[in-house]
Amino acid sequence: MILRNLSIKLKTSLSTAIYVLIILTGSIIFTVSNFYDRILNDRILSLEENITSLAESYKEKIIVKNFEKIDEFVNFLTRNKAIKQVYVLDKDGTIIGSNNLSLLGYKYNEKNINGLAKFIYDLKVDTEIIGKLIVFYDIETIENELKEDIQKIVYPLSIVVLFIFIATFTGIFFISSILVKPLVELKEKIINLFNLDFQNLKDIVNLKPVIKQEKKCDKDISTTCWLTSENAGEVLFDIGSKAIKECPKCQMFNNLSGDEINKLTFSFYIMISSLNDYINKLEEAHRERETLSCMAAMGEMSAKIAHEIKNALYSISNAAYYIKTNSDNEIIKEFGKIIKEESSRLNEMTVSFLNFSKLIEPKFSYTNINKVIEDSVKLLAYDCEDYNIKLELNLDKNLPSSMVDKNLFKQVIVNLVLNSIDAIKEKNIQDGYIKISTYYNKDKNKIQITAQDNGIGIKQEHKDKIFKPFFTTKQKGTGLGLPMVYKIVFSHKGTINLISEYGKYTKFIIELPLEVKDDV
Repeated sequence: MILRNLSIKLKTSLSTAIYVLIILTGSIIFTVSNFYDRILNDRILSLEENITSLAESYKEKIIVKNFEKIDEFVNFLTRNKAIKQVYVLDKDGTIIGSNNLSLLGYKYNEKNINGLAKFIYDLKVDTEIIGKLIVFYDIETIENELKEDIQKIVYPLSIVVLFIFIATFTGIFFISSILVKPLVELKEKIINLFNLDFQNLKDIVNLKPVIKQEKKCDKDISTTCWLTSENAGEVLFDIGSKAIKECPKCQMFNNLSGDEINKLTFSFYIMISSLNDYINKLEEAHRERETLSCMAAMGEMSAKIAHEIKNALYSISNAAYYIKTNSDNEIIKEFGKIIKEESSRLNEMTVSFLNFSKLIEPKFSYTNINKVIEDSVKLLAYDCEDYNIKLELNLDKNLPSSMVDKNLFKQVIVNLVLNSIDAIKEKNIQDGYIKISTYYNKDKNKIQITAQDNGIGIKQEHKDKIFKPFFTTKQKGTGLGLPMVYKIVFSHKGTINLISEYGKYTKFIIELPLEVKDDV
């Protein structure tokens, strides 16, 4: 449980340091145990070689029986703690030197001493043996000395090992902090994802190009690889759900995304962009469902009441005309005129209502959108001149032809321009303008149409209602112009979005796919 609660930095540092400690300690133990017997044998051999060398240096003194030197020789040997008994014999086997003085002058009797090793060295002149040296030494004493020497080495080594352990722990902790930093940031982004309640997902993505040079996208889902783009985040969000399908299979993505942690971070960003794309599609689907539900209800209602309304209006209109033409009372005539005008207005609204509620069946053909726009604005050129409104067209010359119903789309442009004229008239300004532009978005493979004016704008509380039937802020409006625009765009599998600031401007952005399937 304790280990579970430790951070990755601590786990990595501690496990690595312990691993290094085990390796070093094991190496020392292995080295000592493996070479112990060899070192012990070397020390025994060295002892015997030293005895031999010393015996050779005192050989002449032993031959002439210089007892003073022989005694010096014996004392010299016994200074070594491992040497316990020393016997110097002449050629007759008589003891002429020993650390046990009571045995001097006696014949040496062959014997072994328990626990002691015996070393015999023949003293020779040429090939003649002129004496012997017999030394008994204690192997256990040599082993104890060896162990003491090993301890003297192991102690400072232990300090070195401890230092390496601490240094390894500190170093790995520092390195882990650097390596784990992206994971910590990723964790915070995931927490922010829930804190933001899946709104404003672009705020979570903080992307910079991984290399300075922009590279072309290998999968052709955008003009440039989003990892190399200056606006990496925007490009990724434009790609949307395509990224999660194509990027993991892309060799360029695998080469540029770096190590596993960076790949995890970039994969998280791909997930966010796809999630944002799905949320937008769900919201759009929800809005479309609401609108379609409203349209369906309205169509059902219109079928029931339109006939009765038209009959009633026809009767009212005829009665008003009769009153107006057959009465001498000026007040009655005025009221008859009002009734006639309002009946006509209601009749027009009923016809518009009936037309709106009908199912739209576009007649698709490859059409030049720019030509449709030019033809549409010509119809309203004089209206713009009457109110001193400047009409500007900024049409993309490279715009490809797309599958649309040109008559229906002419209605879309006319409705948008009329809506802009009304907004500018309401604002009552002298330098009014309407700008219509087209653009081919290659990344999305869509045509974008933008209609912008500097009219009165739309209030924030009205933005969600603007495409709903019969919603209007105009005194003489029917509230069916923009809903009809929405309905036509929807029938082309397109989208329309509104950007407006009340008192300043309004912009409508329409996006249409180049190809429309038959099941639209």
